[in-house]
Amino acid sequence: MNTESPESPIKIQSLDEFGAYMTKEKVAKALDIGVHNIPVLVRAGLLKPKGNPQRYCVKKFSRRQLARNLADEAWLDKAAAAIHRHWRIKNARRHNQPQEAR
Repeated sequence: MNTESPESPIKIQSLDEFGAYMTKEKVAKALDIGVHNIPVLVRAGLLKPKGNPQRYCVKKFSRRQLARNLADEAWLDKAAAAIHRHWRIKNARRHNQPQEAR
């Protein structure tokens, strides 16, 4: 898989080191984000686990789909926005709590 064009100064990370299925830890490593952000992307509909895993099962993600997502700037923008939105809402809730409840 050629990940860069001759005129492109940006080199997209190769996913060749991973198998066909990736766990959330491997996806986080490939995206260079924290593992705790993977469920945020799943809830936002930006990552879809393969099969039909139950709530507390290990979820597997497709390497091929992730490679397509990494090459799509619009997807990367949506992923970053979803992560920022999640933490902005979570922090706002925490700061709006009364002092005694902390």
